[in-house]
Amino acid sequence: MLRPAYSEHPLAPPEQWQALPYGDWLKGQVEAGLDYWWPRIFGYHLLKLGALADTLPTGLCPVPHQFGLDPNRGAVRAAWSELPLQSGSIDACLAPFCLEFQQDPHALLRELDRVLISGGHLVLVGFSPVSPLAAGYLWPSRHRQLPWSGRLFTPARVQDWLGVLGYRVLAQECLAHHTMLWSPERFPTLQRWAADLCPGLGSVYLIVARKLEAPMTPVRQRWKLTRPLVGQPVREAVGRHGRPPVAARQPDQPE
Repeated sequence: MLRPAYSEHPLAPPEQWQALPYGDWLKGQVEAGLDYWWPRIFGYHLLKLGALADTLPTGLCPVPHQFGLDPNRGAVRAAWSELPLQSGSIDACLAPFCLEFQQDPHALLRELDRVLISGGHLVLVGFSPVSPLAAGYLWPSRHRQLPWSGRLFTPARVQDWLGVLGYRVLAQECLAHHTMLWSPERFPTLQRWAADLCPGLGSVYLIVARKLEAPMTPVRQRWKLTRPLVGQPVREAVGRHGRPPVAARQPDQPE
């Protein structure tokens, strides 16, 4: 049974990459995954949500206006739950490791959907619980450390949320086939084997989705409900005084 997405307790997102296990290595993995998609995203405004997104290089993206938004840093300082942006004003949004540390991830997705234009791109990066990263749950001491202290959602569940909002998932990729319990420099051959044999079990997922346009012209009804045919209308069967007419007596019938 799936746990509810809403958390009763607020979660603290990481303020910098170094707060995550082997953060510099993890940042390089995410950068390599995003470099393929940046030349394919166009528009005028790119929103980089969170402190981690603000430090990711996005020079390969042709969007001219790029800005970061976070409560503590960035060009715009505001809460994620209430973005101070007009509806339909953002062409693309990058949100790395935001859903895991948001008390209400559904509300965050709805807010991002509000500010995105029709046809805009949403790029999500998150930790996958169905991966080698799940080995950290075997140690109770890890439960209070990043990233295991967050609420990890499977990529399939995140795609279901996007489908409800009317998004088409363009791609889903898995990165960082590593447990993050020891240095990535150890057992590099094992990581390559895991990436080749189980490409869908990476500890980090990358989802690129596009907001679909809603049809503006309503569909015209092509069928009509026909009324049943009436042989003799009631108004003709009823007399002037509201009573049925009396049939004339035939001559050969007794009175």
